[in-house]
Amino acid sequence: MAEENFGFSNYEVFNDAISHTKTANEAITSAETEIKGCQSQLGSDAIFMGPIADSCKDEFNKISVQISSMKENFTSIASFLSSTSDTYKGKDNTASNKIINTGIKNESTNKKRIDTKNIKSGTKVSNALTKYKDELEGAEYATVNDKIFTTTKTEMINGQPVKVTHVVINDPSQINGSPANGIYGNGLETSSSAANRLNSAILVNGSHFRSDGQEDLQGANNIVIVNGEIKKDGVSGGQELLLDSAGNIYNAAGKSAQQLVDDGVKYSFACHSTQVIENGDTSPSYNEPRHYMRTVIGQTNPGEYYIVTDTTENNVLSDTAEYLKGKGCDNAYSLDQGGSVTLVRDNNVINTPRDGSEREVGDFLYFTA
Repeated sequence: MAEENFGFSNYEVFNDAISHTKTANEAITSAETEIKGCQSQLGSDAIFMGPIADSCKDEFNKISVQISSMKENFTSIASFLSSTSDTYKGKDNTASNKIINTGIKNESTNKKRIDTKNIKSGTKVSNALTKYKDELEGAEYATVNDKIFTTTKTEMINGQPVKVTHVVINDPSQINGSPANGIYGNGLETSSSAANRLNSAILVNGSHFRSDGQEDLQGANNIVIVNGEIKKDGVSGGQELLLDSAGNIYNAAGKSAQQLVDDGVKYSFACHSTQVIENGDTSPSYNEPRHYMRTVIGQTNPGEYYIVTDTTENNVLSDTAEYLKGKGCDNAYSLDQGGSVTLVRDNNVINTPRDGSEREVGDFLYFTA
């Protein structure tokens, strides 16, 4: 017999019913108190009212019995609702902790590392396995385990080959930023070195940078936040890619660095043409018409991202923006460009950098597994 799928989740229905039952019980108790007061008063007046008072007392006694029965019924109803709610919660918790059988073949190769044995139902990763099963089978690279689902495949955007990396994570702590060599302003580092240092599953180049390793604050980039600490204080000009503790990527022109930290921002990436898609609007991307090689990251849902890595200098930002919007990205941003563009999976650079070898850069955006 197939296991029953409860999946109720909306326990507020039970909570509301229990609350209404409690309110009704309180009203009945209040009425009962009033009736007892009347009975007491009738007892005092019986000597003057005679048979009439006795008749009223009899009727009040009957009502008291009925009220007592109603209170017992409402108490039973509340108990039943509470018990039923607990049953559904228990079933849902059991289901969400159940290890699923995906039917997907486990692999361990240089390009695909798939291990589904500990994936629990109800997680973002398990949902991705169901939704993107065909994508997984057609991917050139893939990493799947109980914490991450990620694929990379070469696709065409307006006739230009790009590498598209799809990432789904269970926990927002799995996306982060890191300065070169682990300390802001401490020189430059290659992406493959950083990936090894950070034990990342996916890593890409980050901010525009200066030769001393600090982020490039040219133009509207006025702030630097690293690991939730303000390294450059000021007010955002709107060309920083902000990453918060919930795993969201966005920008926020006009906010101070302290306001952003208070809002949960844990890392800022300084970019010159960062705006690609803003709340579903691709028009900002048309402000940068040059053909160039870029790293662009977009977010569709909490914990789900797409990264486009250009493999030539023939792509334009607006084409990438329209492609990512078609994937469901409401927000997308461009990181450093040209020779900095690097995509690392499991410590291996899988694109060909423009200059023929890795360029040392100032910081990185990465995912862990």
